[in-house]
Amino acid sequence: MMAEAKWLILFGIACYGFGALSVTADELYGIAQFYGTNGVYYFPIIGARGLWDAWVYVFTGLGFCFFLCVFSVLMLQRTKPPVKRDIQSETRTE
Repeated sequence: MMAEAKWLILFGIACYGFGALSVTADELYGIAQFYGTNGVYYFPIIGARGLWDAWVYVFTGLGFCFFLCVFSVLMLQRTKPPVKRDIQSETRTE
């Protein structure tokens, strides 16, 4: 159960990041439409960036979050034990 929980938590964090970065991409699109190439976007940690830098950061983050989502789903499927079937009961005809 703990092996599954860590992959579910990673999936949730990656989905949250993907959603937050999608909203940021929408904001960047609005800034680009309003200000053109002179627009500036302010990131809380790394400061003000031009629109080109901001697009690169956002789309890199989106790609990373998408990778983490897919990776966590694949690892979650891998942690489950294989399903054992009773072959005799499936092939028996009565």
